[in-house]
Amino acid sequence: MQSFELIERSSQMNSYLLIVSLLSLTFVAYARLSTPDALSLSWKRFWKLSRTESFGFDDEKIRPATQSLFLGNFLTSFCLSTYLFFLSYFERLEALFLAGIFVFGFILFQLLNFRIALFLTDNLKLVAVISEINKQVWSFLGLIYLALSFLWLIYGQANEMLKWLFIGLFFAAYVWRLIKSWRASVQANLEWYYLILYLCTLEILPILFVWHWFSGEYNN
Repeated sequence: MQSFELIERSSQMNSYLLIVSLLSLTFVAYARLSTPDALSLSWKRFWKLSRTESFGFDDEKIRPATQSLFLGNFLTSFCLSTYLFFLSYFERLEALFLAGIFVFGFILFQLLNFRIALFLTDNLKLVAVISEINKQVWSFLGLIYLALSFLWLIYGQANEMLKWLFIGLFFAAYVWRLIKSWRASVQANLEWYYLILYLCTLEILPILFVWHWFSGEYNN
């Protein structure tokens, strides 16, 4: 009887997680309807290192409404993937709590870092560029996290490859964002000492902290 209850609870949890993943898929579907070539544009915007002014929101580019749908997908799929990752190591409530803290801290830092950059550099143009870079990276990354969450739901939390894929994806995207931010800083003709201050304080130091935290978790 107890075994049956555990199976039933697990089935209910999988159903809830599937609903969340379908919500993300709905965001992507509506974005596709709003802008037919939204997926290809998201791919190009993610990889391109040219000035972000070339990504203006005109009829041939991603519209603000489509951008909002992509960001909604990123938030939903990132939360789901993070929860599934922590669920591989912790009980449900603890995994939910840790995933919430991690996602909230990450999003909060990403939203604040370009405002701190304005305080450090007093360069409004650079702040606008960094804000646009966040949108570019998040829009495409949400699609990858959505695919990852579906794979996790299919193969289960015990799949080691998916765990390392989640970690590798997180750090690879952060490094790529660092490269795009560095490129934007150079194109904005930022003084070298401001460039070092910005990159070390707002980009490199946080990823070293997260890596140290991850390493501590795995060593324990």
